[in-house]
Amino acid sequence: MNVLTRGVKNALRSPLRSGAIVLMFAISIALILSMLVARSSVQAKINEVKATAGTNITIRPAGVMGGMGGGDPLTAAQLATIKSTANVASTTMTLTDQMGTTDTSLTPSLELGAFGKRQMRFESSGSSSGSTTTPSTTGSAESTETARPAPTPRTTVTGTTDVNSVTTNGGALNIISGTTIDANGNGSVALIGTTLATKNSLKVGDTFTAYGSTVTVSGIYKTDSVFQDSGIIMPLKTLQTLTSQTDVVNSVIAKVNSSDNVAAAVTSLKTSLGSAADITSEVENAQASVTSLESISSLALAGVIGAAIAGAAIVLLAMVMVVRERRREIGVMKAVGGTDGKVVGQFTIEGLTLTVIGTIIGIGLGVAVSGPMTTSLVSSQSTATSTASTTGTPTRGMGRAVPAWLTARVRPAEVLRTE
Repeated sequence: MNVLTRGVKNALRSPLRSGAIVLMFAISIALILSMLVARSSVQAKINEVKATAGTNITIRPAGVMGGMGGGDPLTAAQLATIKSTANVASTTMTLTDQMGTTDTSLTPSLELGAFGKRQMRFESSGSSSGSTTTPSTTGSAESTETARPAPTPRTTVTGTTDVNSVTTNGGALNIISGTTIDANGNGSVALIGTTLATKNSLKVGDTFTAYGSTVTVSGIYKTDSVFQDSGIIMPLKTLQTLTSQTDVVNSVIAKVNSSDNVAAAVTSLKTSLGSAADITSEVENAQASVTSLESISSLALAGVIGAAIAGAAIVLLAMVMVVRERRREIGVMKAVGGTDGKVVGQFTIEGLTLTVIGTIIGIGLGVAVSGPMTTSLVSSQSTATSTASTTGTPTRGMGRAVPAWLTARVRPAEVLRTE
């Protein structure tokens, strides 16, 4: 009987002990595999968060917010500077305007409340020459000695290079009728909010006038905002042409290739644009998510290391136990001419047999539990299990080699004398 056959048979001659060793080793292999898959999935999620969350930088003319304030629109030269900034992957440009009743055939769908009337009153007072204000005796904010024009609502029109930029939830614009528009084109087409469309009895294919030009309704959209649903979306170039504001915008969203590079991009933009623009970012939101995911990744790595050490210790201790129990057998083998190589080979084969069986069972267990474990950590699963088969191999090899080397050092006379 050769060394290989004898080693395999000896590994299986005690089913209870061998089964216990194989089970414990299989559990450690399953943990290694599960933790590797979980860590790989978490790392993929970290990369996804870095590439999508907190990567937007908002750039507006200095002093402008929500259509109010001062400042001049961003020029073509400034837009070119933004696009060429390092790590800026893409830009979304927006121009917003307010159409009065003389600018369009549409009837505004928003009724002016107290806030809206106050804003319209302020705007109309700027064009009323000779009007003065006096303290109010009825509790209103202010009153005038001369009559002011009655405040009238307006219709907000947004020209953009990405229609999804006007959504309130960050997702795709919900087109409930018709089709979307080519936001990078210059066609006389528009998307109409549901509230405005209902107010004016508009449907897909109808036309209306805006700034003296005829515009066709390409689609009707709905958002979670009453204000947005009362507006119009056009291609940026179209609105720039209609309002005689060629190559200017009042808002730019610059998307950076990774949240790791947002701070550097903000610094570069502030240096190049100076005091002409207000620049803000949301990198803190991404950092909070990344920090928690990195903690999970570190925990998974610690689990891999711990399981690998446990697996190696199981094999090492099992083989040491086997050697101690079979000292007489080892002594007899050497007494009848067995070489150190044959003794080492036999016990190495025994350890390798138990390891292979445990690995096969462990991979099966790992595949079964890694999916649910990964799902509980991140929303997207990853199947990066190929690296699991190599993790911990040197340690397990050492676990087999040490006991085998010890067996080869046993002297026959010493064994026969002590057992």
